[in-house]
Amino acid sequence: MMRRAIRERLLLPGEALNQDDLARRFGVSRIPLREALRTLVGEGLVVMQPGSGAMVTELHVQELDELFDLRSQLEPSLTAAVVGRVSPEQLDQLDRQIDQLDALDGSDPEGWAAQHYSFHRRLLEMSGRRHSLRLLTQVNNLLEPYNRLYSTLVGPQAHASGEHRLLVATIRDGDREAVERQVSESIARARKNLEAAVSSSVQAKDPLSALLVDR
Repeated sequence: MMRRAIRERLLLPGEALNQDDLARRFGVSRIPLREALRTLVGEGLVVMQPGSGAMVTELHVQELDELFDLRSQLEPSLTAAVVGRVSPEQLDQLDRQIDQLDALDGSDPEGWAAQHYSFHRRLLEMSGRRHSLRLLTQVNNLLEPYNRLYSTLVGPQAHASGEHRLLVATIRDGDREAVERQVSESIARARKNLEAAVSSSVQAKDPLSALLVDR
């Protein structure tokens, strides 16, 4: 519940987390709330500040680079592991999710971002590699609040639907090398776009300039 709230920017990066407020907001007692906070600290989504208590993690520019490096190392091979494991029916389900993305394109940025996250999570779950999936999910959960703000401000990327359809088609064809290459190229584009948006927004002093903390 709290993890999703952080991922979807209901709890913002840098926001102080008051346990009494959170307990009322999510309708839980303080004991399970403290357990949830400890779990999120372990995942890097929450940090404990001496004298200030818990707060949602804020990424620094250098940390963005590190997380994209990790994503580049984990995600291409994990996606390629889907090849040969999935049924035609499962791939049809992914195609239907892409159809839902198309239906939301431009009209509902928040809904599009949620469906986009769901598509990639479902695809990676099909790999059957639960330990790699756990690590990559932690990386993507840290990046997601920033990806989501970027999508909200600039709109869904026009190339996303075509990339997704091509990826599913390549998985159907059983070409593992092509799957790895496509995912690697997609991550590199996402990284470049986000970094360029942050750089230009700092110069323009628009809302995206608060995306990352510079150090």
